[in-house]
Amino acid sequence: MFKKYFFLPVLFALCTSGLKADPEAFNQYFIQAARKAMPSVVNIIVYNRKTEKDGYIYRKMAEATGTIINSDGFLVTNYHVVSKGNYYQVVTYNGRKYEAMPIDGENFFLADIKTDLALLKIDNSAGNVPLKVSTEPIREGEWVIAIGNPYGLNQSITSGIVSSTGRDNMGFADIEDFIQSDVSTNPGSSGGPLINLKGEMVGINTAIRTVSGGYQGISFAIPSRMVNYVAEELKRYGRVRRGWIGFFAREKPQIGSKEPSVIVEISSIIKNSPADRGGLLEGDIIQEADGLPITSLGRLVAIIGGKPVGSSINLRVARDGHIRDYVLPLREKEVSKIMRDGVQDLFVAYGIEVDENVASHNIIISYVAPQSAFDVASGDRIISINGQAINGLDELIRIFYNFGKVIEKMEVSRENVIFEILPK
Repeated sequence: MFKKYFFLPVLFALCTSGLKADPEAFNQYFIQAARKAMPSVVNIIVYNRKTEKDGYIYRKMAEATGTIINSDGFLVTNYHVVSKGNYYQVVTYNGRKYEAMPIDGENFFLADIKTDLALLKIDNSAGNVPLKVSTEPIREGEWVIAIGNPYGLNQSITSGIVSSTGRDNMGFADIEDFIQSDVSTNPGSSGGPLINLKGEMVGINTAIRTVSGGYQGISFAIPSRMVNYVAEELKRYGRVRRGWIGFFAREKPQIGSKEPSVIVEISSIIKNSPADRGGLLEGDIIQEADGLPITSLGRLVAIIGGKPVGSSINLRVARDGHIRDYVLPLREKEVSKIMRDGVQDLFVAYGIEVDENVASHNIIISYVAPQSAFDVASGDRIISINGQAINGLDELIRIFYNFGKVIEKMEVSRENVIFEILPK
């Protein structure tokens, strides 16, 4: 009965169910949600630590909020705050104090500057509770709660509603996909969670739109799905791997539109990039990405930046009055170069060229030189080399290099029949 997050629908549901509208029943949503989340919210004190003859000298540089995201003691906050110092004290909701631990043996934080997110770690032997993340999409008009440490006032709680989602081109970060709300946040709240009325994280508070330096009715949070992706990439790789398509785009005014609007046009294509190989051309107008309308360059950047490396993106473009659909793989730019070199080395050594099916990641032989070392044909699918299964072009190149560019045997599939092929 109490599943709606809007004040009036809640009261309406109470009244129409025969119950007397009770403000306390509504209050309990906020009280219980805050109680669930508060143990996961910490205060971060940022210091600049310098080495002196007799020890260290600490200078306090800033305060921020952090959110514990897993039981290993990892917590997320904003890069723009932790970048001000080199030593960090973390204080939990119950007053316990911790020193941030070097994550990789050297650095006290790992960061993704493009999204303004940073990852710290504390000793979690005391069992500090990670905050549960919502799996439901956030909705405009939904009640949300922010918990933070504005101006050093620990565990401050404010509430409001979601004003908009998918905000970009705000100028706060390179990749923007913000939740906009009217929740009151101030300096020191950065890195704290934005939660729903179930006490689950829907975002990390990161910025306010202000003239005076204080809250003026608009605040922004990074969606939890982006926070999770960035945090996992930082933990696993020490950086965020981002998909690269290989084109440059620009915004242009849309001619003939009744209201001011823009189109996003491809201005140049990088040779041998996924965009080039996929058939995109300069002048193509990108209308949709993964079924979502592209109304700004920031929207396109946010969609691409939020997808993992190795996945594919569906682009719908307009060209010469016709609509065309493309499916392109997302590669890291550096990895793409390595793979291009690997494909060239494979051809030089064995006389075969390969391509990857972007939907299935199957490796297809696209060309066989007359003097090829293997008796294969165009269209054959490579299943394994040297007994190692292949799933994707990057994996093929990695295995090829691991074996010193020597292929002793290859398994291919031709019309659903598998052959083992040895070099001539």
